[in-house]
Amino acid sequence: MNNLKYQELYFKTFYSIEFMNKHHIKRYRLFSLLLILFVIMIAALQPDPRTERLKKALESFQIEPGMRIDLIAAEPLVIDPVAIAFDEDRQMYVVEDRGYPDPAEGGLPTTLGRIALLKDTNGDGVYDKRNDFATGLTYPNGIMSWKGGVFVTCSPDIYYLKDTNGDGIADVKKVVLTGFFATQTAQIRMSHPTLGLDGWIYVTAGLNGGNVTSPEHPDRPAVAFKQTDGRFNPETLEFQVTGGKSQFGLTFDAYGRRFGCSNRHPIMHSVIEPWYLRRNANLLFNQTVQNVSKVEAEAVVYPVSKGVTTADFIPKLIGRSHAGTFTAASGLMVFNGTGLTPAHKGNIFICESAQNLVQRQIVQPEGVSFSSKLAYEGKEFLSSTDEWFRPVSVQHGPEGGLYVADMHRKVIDHPAYVPEEARGGLDWESGKTDGRIYRVVRKDFVQKKYDARTGLSSASSTVDLVKYLSSAEEWERSTAHRLLLERNDKAAVPETRKVAAESAYPESRTRAVWLLNSLGALDLATLKKVLADKISGVREQGVLLAGNKLKEYPELGPAIIAASTDQAIRVRFNSALVLGSMDGKQATQALAALAAKDGNDKWFRAAILSGIEKRMPEFLSTFRTQQKADPAAFASVMRDLGRLFGNGGTPEDGRVLLQEVLASNGEPEWRIATMLGLAEGISGRAKEFGSSPKGLLYAILGNAASGSEQTALDKFIGTVIGIAGNQAEKTRLRISATGLLGYTNFERSQAVLQKMIVPNTPPELLLEAISAFSRLNDPRGAALLLTKEAWSAYTPRIKSAVVAAVISKPVFINELFAVIEKGTIKGAELSSADRVQLMSDKNAEIGDRAKALFKELEGGDRMKVYQEYKAALTASADAKQGKAVFQKACSACHTYLNEGGKVGPDLTGVKNQPADALLLHIVVPNYEVLPAYQSVSIRTNDGRSFSGWLVSETENSLTLRTTFGTDESILRKNISSLSNSGLSLMPDGLEQIISKDEMTKLIAYLKGGA
Repeated sequence: MNNLKYQELYFKTFYSIEFMNKHHIKRYRLFSLLLILFVIMIAALQPDPRTERLKKALESFQIEPGMRIDLIAAEPLVIDPVAIAFDEDRQMYVVEDRGYPDPAEGGLPTTLGRIALLKDTNGDGVYDKRNDFATGLTYPNGIMSWKGGVFVTCSPDIYYLKDTNGDGIADVKKVVLTGFFATQTAQIRMSHPTLGLDGWIYVTAGLNGGNVTSPEHPDRPAVAFKQTDGRFNPETLEFQVTGGKSQFGLTFDAYGRRFGCSNRHPIMHSVIEPWYLRRNANLLFNQTVQNVSKVEAEAVVYPVSKGVTTADFIPKLIGRSHAGTFTAASGLMVFNGTGLTPAHKGNIFICESAQNLVQRQIVQPEGVSFSSKLAYEGKEFLSSTDEWFRPVSVQHGPEGGLYVADMHRKVIDHPAYVPEEARGGLDWESGKTDGRIYRVVRKDFVQKKYDARTGLSSASSTVDLVKYLSSAEEWERSTAHRLLLERNDKAAVPETRKVAAESAYPESRTRAVWLLNSLGALDLATLKKVLADKISGVREQGVLLAGNKLKEYPELGPAIIAASTDQAIRVRFNSALVLGSMDGKQATQALAALAAKDGNDKWFRAAILSGIEKRMPEFLSTFRTQQKADPAAFASVMRDLGRLFGNGGTPEDGRVLLQEVLASNGEPEWRIATMLGLAEGISGRAKEFGSSPKGLLYAILGNAASGSEQTALDKFIGTVIGIAGNQAEKTRLRISATGLLGYTNFERSQAVLQKMIVPNTPPELLLEAISAFSRLNDPRGAALLLTKEAWSAYTPRIKSAVVAAVISKPVFINELFAVIEKGTIKGAELSSADRVQLMSDKNAEIGDRAKALFKELEGGDRMKVYQEYKAALTASADAKQGKAVFQKACSACHTYLNEGGKVGPDLTGVKNQPADALLLHIVVPNYEVLPAYQSVSIRTNDGRSFSGWLVSETENSLTLRTTFGTDESILRKNISSLSNSGLSLMPDGLEQIISKDEMTKLIAYLKGGA
């Protein structure tokens, strides 16, 4: 019986007593009193259903030994929490995304999103009072305290909300930035406002983008960006694009290094910012992010729940091996609190809501970036058998613990990623009245009694805040830093200088020096102390700040140059970034020395070369004199230097470099690398150099070249041909030599290249030979690549490379059409994007011929094919025989069990997806296409064509991953046209090369998992 039934029993009894004989009324009143007490006692003994649910939830957790988990807020106090933030008075702001999921296809957004303000009124660490701080939001997802209010991310807007009259409800609600794209689903939108050491607030792009403006500054132009992160100044509201490519998660470590995550990439480090790369308009490098953790099929998790995520049967997500690997990495945080143990400091914690756990990874330096490893195998830091436990973000809090926001839903995935026919079978509503927030601490943790009169609060004096800046507790340090930024009180300067120089905590010294910079009070003496700090992380930041203050304090120059010889690689890396903006011979010499020592690292090369645009000849001559250069570093830097000269140097600069290489008696490796880089760069602007029947290298040398120079080049090319064809040479050197042959002519290089078109040639060398034939731009080369004998011997990856090569040049296309008409190549072996590109070619002859060849493939009913093949799936099949089908039809682009290409998603682990879902994606690849894998087609000014998906981009350049797994970087100034078809790189029409029986075997193989 529930409480209401007991009450009903009482009232019936009481009223019956009133009608009794008055002589017995006293007796019956006594009886009624006893009955009331009895009913109250019985009711008290009945378990409260809500209490029982919460108790069961706590019992479902499995947590790292020595830890405990405390429930600090639950429904109805908090519902659907996705992010939390504490203000200086320990009030907790909670973002409630109650409207999630947003409509799958169009439809009006809900306005159920709220910001709750929770208070702990008795100081026991459990929150017991709620105010609806703000309502009427669509899909809010991030929050940060600022000046008594909060910034809230809710695409397309960033709001500023504030309560000015103390009633716990925001009466200030204004949009401070707008224009963030809200076209993708709610979990792929801008989020995670996070204060950096530099005083800027960083946000993730959500894998989306925007055209960002500020309503408070209508005169400013919009800032356009795509899938990169950003930051804004909380005072001026200036918005800038940063490096990074984060979905739902952003965090800083104690020394200002920034990390993000996306579903299948648990930890990504933003290594370099785009404002460094844009210093050199001719630099092709455009990456900003390094994976720190294992990713995709290797990013393992150890769930204890038995739930199957909806992602397990989503055709769109085929290849994202889900069960047992990260599928929804989010809300990561570098932990630096005191509530766990010293061993947990600096570790990164990542939420995995789809599999009901929080993972702990240990981060360690690796080159200029980092790598991470699991804290332990076979178990997680925090996991639950409760399939409704949906941790989406973690945060530091006032007592030093790890705070976990549990959205608590039966289904966490979005219906947009589920086939329409399957959506009705999923419960999208259950949990929309629930939500929990937990705190994880060590078992012996004791809650301290908080006293606002003596503890950190909004009433703390500036002097006290500076003391908290040097606290052992991260939440106190970061909160004090924020408050001092907000107040901008110069009275903080003297004591902050002491913290920067003397604090026992390097984290505090780092914060203090950046705070001084924000306050405009960073002096020379403090900087010199920071540059000499015993902790390299502090020195890293000191170098960056010294660069900012160099104009004010020119005497910092020697200290920055000295940092280029620091034992710590990241200090040297930051010095390279700063030296690139410094003038003078000493800066150039330091950059050259760094290149000789660290230039084999791609990030280091980018940092160095980004800063030499206006001094390339000077840098080259200085670099060439380095006596102790690492051979691999020397060759790598010389190739990139050659490319820079080719991309941006004058014809005379290119000619001088070529002559220097010919005159040198140095090792062939760097000489070939330099010449190859030069030719690659100049190929995009060959018209400026004229032409020569002998090829581009002779055109660079020029018509006025002396006979001896012509002879030297002839001899050099002869050496290159000899190296390319010599099977005893290192493959790496042969690849460079083969690449260079593409800039000679067909008659000179055809023989050695043709000998490579055989199965026993190392794959990477064969790919380079195919590219060389393409660059030679002679139809005879395409004919050699497309012979029946050669084609039948190619692996799937090589076939993709050949197709890409012959499509890239107009003079090859007729050769391709001829072999398709003969049946040597099937039209289905071209991707739909390639076929559409050919069918829409501006050359009517090419377009018409392509339409005739591909009409059936592009105009057919793909779903009809799916239904026909689906009927065959009921037959039993030998999974082992499916391996051969995979190798024939899929391995060029996809990896499975560590074998195959890297173009499309890794298919390892797709065994949890139903057979018909796998089939749908195979035969109808454009059914649903992730934006990351949509085909982009580019035509360059020199007539080349490329197709692939966009890997990375900056203002200067972009990089495509081609269908055969190579990356092509292209300067934007060399692009004549760019289009995004929205189509998959995966070809339609695979049924023409995969029979129904083979398809059944292939799917059995993929579902076999071994």
